[in-house]
Amino acid sequence: MQVFVLMRLKPLFVAFLTPLLLGVSGAQAGQLEREDVSRQLDGRYTIGEVQADMRAFPVFTPAEETADGKPKLVGYAFETVDFTNLRGYSGKPIDLFVFMDLDGRFLKITLLDHTEPLFLSVFSHAKLVAFAAQYVKLTFHHFIEIHGPNDPTVHIDRNVSLQGVHRGTITAKAIDRSLLAAAAKVARAKLDASVLDHTPSWYFSGPGGTSAVPPSAATEKSTEPVAPVAGNTSREPIVTTYPTATAKTAENGDTKAKASSADSDKSAVNATEPLKTGATSANTAAEPQVPSQAVLASNTQSTQNQLDRVQHMDEDASSRMQWLEVWQSRRMDIAVLLFGLLVLTIGLIAQKRMSATGTRLRVLRSAYLVFTVGFIGWYAQGQLSIINITGAIESLSTGGDLSFLMNDPITVILWVFVAGTLLVWGRGTFCGWLCPFGALQELISLIANAVGLQQRRLRAALDRQLKWLKYGVLATIVVSLFAAPSLARVAIEIEPFKTAISLYFDREWPFVLWALACLTLGVFVYRGYCRYICPLGAALASVNFLQRWSWIPRRKECGAPCQSCRYKCEYQAIEDTGTINYSECFQCLDCVSIYQDTKRCLPLIQEGRTSRPVIPVVPL
Repeated sequence: MQVFVLMRLKPLFVAFLTPLLLGVSGAQAGQLEREDVSRQLDGRYTIGEVQADMRAFPVFTPAEETADGKPKLVGYAFETVDFTNLRGYSGKPIDLFVFMDLDGRFLKITLLDHTEPLFLSVFSHAKLVAFAAQYVKLTFHHFIEIHGPNDPTVHIDRNVSLQGVHRGTITAKAIDRSLLAAAAKVARAKLDASVLDHTPSWYFSGPGGTSAVPPSAATEKSTEPVAPVAGNTSREPIVTTYPTATAKTAENGDTKAKASSADSDKSAVNATEPLKTGATSANTAAEPQVPSQAVLASNTQSTQNQLDRVQHMDEDASSRMQWLEVWQSRRMDIAVLLFGLLVLTIGLIAQKRMSATGTRLRVLRSAYLVFTVGFIGWYAQGQLSIINITGAIESLSTGGDLSFLMNDPITVILWVFVAGTLLVWGRGTFCGWLCPFGALQELISLIANAVGLQQRRLRAALDRQLKWLKYGVLATIVVSLFAAPSLARVAIEIEPFKTAISLYFDREWPFVLWALACLTLGVFVYRGYCRYICPLGAALASVNFLQRWSWIPRRKECGAPCQSCRYKCEYQAIEDTGTINYSECFQCLDCVSIYQDTKRCLPLIQEGRTSRPVIPVVPL
């Protein structure tokens, strides 16, 4: 009775958590104050008050270092999270500190905060720090491309090729877009109009990739190396391409000269107004003041409206262009994956033919599990994870969307396929066939069986109780996302997928030890981690009530008197009555094979006996 009630509560599990999660919201905001900005810049500059129209701090050369003894505005410092809500792989924004001079050149970039799951350790965090550091000395007019982590860093003229991050496509692009989108907004509001002359309008919509350089540097050839990202061995390229703006160096120089001349007689008070209408005065006050209404009104409204319209029109196009480039760069991987999913679909539809004999089923299933581990997991990095779900929940609950996932085509395709097959076959399509870590467990179990080690079958009552453990793990992770985010980061690590599949066991020893322990458990209890611990399996099983077809063939004799399938089911997913528990079924098709076997299926054995011809005995 207790088990029956718990099974009925499964659909309510999601219904209870959804309003709880979606009801929690709140946009992340920058936390740095003047003193913090000064520390970030090593105390070398005088920091003005934060601007009234945006959270940007004017940065001045100290008065004692200038010829006229007056502070001189040299640039602006800001946090990217105050200007853009672009998400990383975790579903949360990545926060960068940026110091940008009046020519749009990045003088310092510091990675302040992130929750990217693959880069939480000290060693992996350093990779993101090094990646962000490559943007130092770049400007708005550079043509920027992000390639693979093993490609050389090239900086020639305005063409820059940056090194990507090992297994960090979404994270690297989130850093890139957050930095450039935030810088564009500050530049449009605060910098000289001539700096923006050659900046493409779509850049201001957020994704951006080019920015303005001083006229004297527009044709300058630079061979200065950009800091490389160490420790990357991925074969997977990260390709981000941005169109080059049309250069008008001469015009830019004339415009800037005129603007500087026109502003040379301005007072120190007016020098602190938004600089998009003129160049910086040499007589800049140390403490910026709020721009007057007259200054704000001087900006032509029609021009602003036109810029806003261009911004919104170009935003979708530029975002689409970026993820389409990623999909095109991985077209061969996508083709192989789609072919593999097609083969699996045909096999599951023709389940009786695929499992006509036990030998055929073992060969075909083992071959596909090798494909899942080797290609989907280790090569294409298609390991679906509870992190995908928590990242999506966090993004949606804070007003974001799921567009950040489009930069990972393998994951998107797999999630779409799994969502569709949940309606037809249930969770077993992913858990039984497409989960690289689950496939690795099963292959290890087969090897263990070959050397004489057999898995232990737990008592039915204990097995039913342990299967509820994974739902507790899932609830702990989901609730802690908002109740205790630091606990959520730790709780998510119960999933060994990242260690064993995404990072190839190249990680700190506690994580490696846990992953090995989960694999070892499968040697003694058949896929013990998947059945009793996995939070992703619990999440998929929680929505298994959407399944509408009992697709595994059954006979009226199943359960009474025949118990062959139940005793042979390694996942213990068949009830005493012979009913399949699809929430715990991994679609191994062993029961379908037994269903057709005249030597293992009791009804078929009995049918064979009664169908034998009877030869009458005539007494002599």
